[in-house]
Amino acid sequence: MASLARRSLLPAMSQETALLWAFFAGLLLCGMLYGALSLLRDDGADRPYLKILGSSFILNYRVSDIYMGFSAAVDRPIPIGTVLQARFEDPLGGPPYLVEERIGVPDRRISLRSPSLSGIVAGKPYGVDLLLLDRETGEPFWEHRFTVTSEVDGSVVPDAPLTIGPGYQRPVPAR
Repeated sequence: MASLARRSLLPAMSQETALLWAFFAGLLLCGMLYGALSLLRDDGADRPYLKILGSSFILNYRVSDIYMGFSAAVDRPIPIGTVLQARFEDPLGGPPYLVEERIGVPDRRISLRSPSLSGIVAGKPYGVDLLLLDRETGEPFWEHRFTVTSEVDGSVVPDAPLTIGPGYQRPVPAR
């Protein structure tokens, strides 16, 4: 009778052992997969906050205006309330034009433009410096510089607006 009991327990022990081995093998496989995927994961720490999508000089001949601008996509989360500061080089050699915009509820795209410009030379690159400033301290935590080159010389801008009327007024420059 003891040998009969031993025979019936032996297959049950082998099955338990096999299930235990299968469990640990599956656990090991899951751990290896997790390790491999964590090596491939992009945490974004090395990505820039903003990716410049495009930049150019914009000439509106109807109102006798030319300015430079750019569009950027948020490539890495930016805290709400952060200030984006853009410094546009003055083509006449004066101090750079400073334009600031506060980043609002998760903005995905940002566009900024300079004030009206004069003295633009075709083919010459003009610098734009971008800074992201901490909303509480005002200290910059990210900087980027790029250039914008005009294909049109500033001499083609008319001296006076060609069109006058509703929808064609220029903003009054601050003095």
